[in-house]
Amino acid sequence: FYLDVADFLREKAKSPRLALRVLSNLAELAVANTALTRVLAYRLSQWDLHALAVPQFEYALEQRPEEPQSYRDLALALARQPQADRSRAVDLLWQVAMRDWHGRFPDIELIALHEMNDVLAQAPTGALPGIDKLGIPAELLDPVAVGLRVVLTWDADNTDIDLWVVDPSGDKAVYSQPRTKTGGHMSRDFTGGYGPEVYTIRKPLPGTYVVMANYFGDRRQSLTGPVTIQLEFQTRFGTRHSERAATTRRLESGSQTIEIGKFRVGAE
Repeated sequence: FYLDVADFLREKAKSPRLALRVLSNLAELAVANTALTRVLAYRLSQWDLHALAVPQFEYALEQRPEEPQSYRDLALALARQPQADRSRAVDLLWQVAMRDWHGRFPDIELIALHEMNDVLAQAPTGALPGIDKLGIPAELLDPVAVGLRVVLTWDADNTDIDLWVVDPSGDKAVYSQPRTKTGGHMSRDFTGGYGPEVYTIRKPLPGTYVVMANYFGDRRQSLTGPVTIQLEFQTRFGTRHSERAATTRRLESGSQTIEIGKFRVGAE
């Protein structure tokens, strides 16, 4: 109810302050409910209120340190808030990159390492205090810049959602066909929850890209209603000139495929 009302107030009634007041009720419903805390934090991040999301992600990390998303979510919020704490963000992402995680989080280490280098690339001076103490090998400090990056995440555990990207040539990147003829690459399939699933291409083709989400199904018992997905479009990722745009959608039921959007890449 609070999520629906907050969305209506923000999107339809154009009253973001009142929407935030309504959304804040989630913080009082179940203090010990990590899933609900995450939903609140994700929604705040989706509204670009990263500084308000940070305390919620802090709590989720305290409650779920065995899940790499707890570290990643907090790190990205820290790096994106108005007064960015990139040093701690790098520390958290490095913890994800260097540890062994349960098999239901495939290749989360590689995704975190790529994001860590992007955070480093955003640092105004090109360096951050305390980074040397982390002992990151020099060969891993490589931003691996990509021209286009598409990231799909969602706010429910035990949920299988797949990212599909169709490039201007008609070639589709999916988990069963992770590499395209044009150089696109899809990350491993997350079947348990949260994501991220990531599509990258170093030199995107000029033309229209179509992004879809395939809601395969879920095995959850949820108090938070339909799953909300967030899709991020990132250009020049891994450089100081990286740009990011995000959109959100709610999926009302399982076993559906929806087109989230299209975007056009111009010729250089």
